[in-house]
Amino acid sequence: MPDFSIFSYFGYSLPLNERFRLIRNAGFSSTFLWWGMNLGDDIDKHHIPDMARKNGLTVENIHTPFDTVNSLWEDGRDGEDYLSLLLSCIDDCKTHAIGTAVVHLSRTASPPPISPIGLERVKRLIDHAETQNINIAMENLNRPEYLDYIFEQIDSEKLGFCFDSGHENCFTPDRNYLAQYGHKLMALHLHDNNGERDLHLLPFDGTTDWNRVAHNLTRSGYNGALSLEVEAGRIPLYDGLHAEEFLKKAYQRCAAISGLHAKTPQKNN
Repeated sequence: MPDFSIFSYFGYSLPLNERFRLIRNAGFSSTFLWWGMNLGDDIDKHHIPDMARKNGLTVENIHTPFDTVNSLWEDGRDGEDYLSLLLSCIDDCKTHAIGTAVVHLSRTASPPPISPIGLERVKRLIDHAETQNINIAMENLNRPEYLDYIFEQIDSEKLGFCFDSGHENCFTPDRNYLAQYGHKLMALHLHDNNGERDLHLLPFDGTTDWNRVAHNLTRSGYNGALSLEVEAGRIPLYDGLHAEEFLKKAYQRCAAISGLHAKTPQKNN
């Protein structure tokens, strides 16, 4: 059975150490971390990996900040500053023995056009990741052409894919990212929605076809953690659930996906 993982913030305003304790008590063996200003705590982010590990969790990856990611594609100081931020995230991964950083390539429905300067900056990012031996997992978003372009232009063992099931379901339902990029898979963001809004619901509480997801995961040969990026509180569905109850449900949904995953024959290479 694969490891089960969940994002360190799952919608409850609790001290971070308490969240880690509850995650471990629910049965999860792994977590992944936001690497910007922390959600709900004033703790220096450089203390967080050890905090998670002291609670019995492995740290699967970090999620890099993306507020100013669109500047990556534009000439000017802002784009260079954002690249510097990403480069520092790679260095932090090396420092804290975290093997993968998840990266966005755009933000909003109308990012700047794909550009030579953007490609050049992403190449510099991947070059640095190769030097530091850190994986970069690019996430599918609402504008798939940026992801497609980078995968067409850059070939590196350190450049891979983070599959976000919720983004596919509500932003690009006609795509099948796992069928196309499953061989590049380095990270998962599993969550559900109604096909219209990015709600970060528990799997099976929305309209995602989890049989298809599990089938394509198995066919990809992916053997990493099944990782949930779920959040209570975006809609009233989970109102009244204590954090422990929400995490229990989350673990059960992860187990259900794992069960579907196990029923699909492995692809013969």
